[in-house]
Amino acid sequence: MRVRRVVSGFIVAAASLLCMLVSGEVYAQSSVTLYGLISVGVQYVSNQADKSQVLLASGPQQLPRFGIKGRENLGGGYATIFNLENGFSIANGSLSNGGRMFGRQAILGITNGRIGTLTMGRQYEEMASQLYWSESGVIFAAFGTHIGDNDNVFNSQRFNNSVRYVSPNFRGLSFAAQYAFSNSVSGFSDNSGYSAGAGYDNGRMKLGVAYTQFNHPASPSNPQNGAVDSSGWGFSNPFAKSPGNAMTSRQTIFGIAGSYDLNVVQVAFNYTNVLYDYADSSGVRLQNGEATVTKYLTPSLLLGVGYIYTAADYSQSRAPHWHQVNIGADYFLTKRTDVYVVGLYQNASVGAHAQIYTTSPSSTRNQSVVVVGMRTKF
Repeated sequence: MRVRRVVSGFIVAAASLLCMLVSGEVYAQSSVTLYGLISVGVQYVSNQADKSQVLLASGPQQLPRFGIKGRENLGGGYATIFNLENGFSIANGSLSNGGRMFGRQAILGITNGRIGTLTMGRQYEEMASQLYWSESGVIFAAFGTHIGDNDNVFNSQRFNNSVRYVSPNFRGLSFAAQYAFSNSVSGFSDNSGYSAGAGYDNGRMKLGVAYTQFNHPASPSNPQNGAVDSSGWGFSNPFAKSPGNAMTSRQTIFGIAGSYDLNVVQVAFNYTNVLYDYADSSGVRLQNGEATVTKYLTPSLLLGVGYIYTAADYSQSRAPHWHQVNIGADYFLTKRTDVYVVGLYQNASVGAHAQIYTTSPSSTRNQSVVVVGMRTKF
């Protein structure tokens, strides 16, 4: 009797395998990839609270991270995907992103080439996802983003508790949308957010557009569990609070970007319009415009220059503005390892202070940063 059951079980298993082979539903082996990036440099800052500084800087040319990403084919064109990404300081080994184990990304989802991709977890919102490639700070210029990364193109803030859908690629065109839950019992919109964007890429030309709204980010009643947590909110950003020190009650951001390869040089631009509404009923509108030109003098040597203009319009009849120039050279020793030198200079209008991203405010209208470093990827 036992032999008969074993034989019957073998026949059923063989028949099931044969059916799977005929139907083409044999599941492929899962793939898991460990990856990472380390960047470090010596940095000089001309003025922080009336003092110059020389320091070892972690991540001047992309912040250090390591991650694990994987994919398991489910059959029928479907696959499970995940990405767990950690941020850390190479200078002292500490965790970044508020001490989170996977503070950069923590994503699980399902994808299908004909239908699109649905992911859930801690992930980038669409200002960062759709426009990041247009900033000189991403291309070559270390921390040379728009003052305070006030439009979040430089990835300062992620969305927690978010659900994101990305469409298939239609001849270079794709779009995405997401919603980040507050996870709060005090109110559905108490520290929530949503975002949408689209991009087009045909090889030589790239275009992007995005919109994001943060509702009560880092709310005092929901500072850690909401869409935007307090550990990173307002980092190096002079606009996160009102002149009267009131919290942001809502931030709305719109942006467009483009780049084109002219063969001789590569050009890129972006424009963002940002509105901060504060809890004391005041507000400020910021407009950022940036133009960047880069050129590979040789296959290994990249030169770049970028210019950023930021204009602010406060409800208290204040209208400061900032000019910033980024220049840099990046030499690739191999495909994975490069050395770089970057110079940043910012000038503020009368009555305002310069503050290049990651630094403390200058005591004057001017501030400059020079960084020399190296980066490697694995």
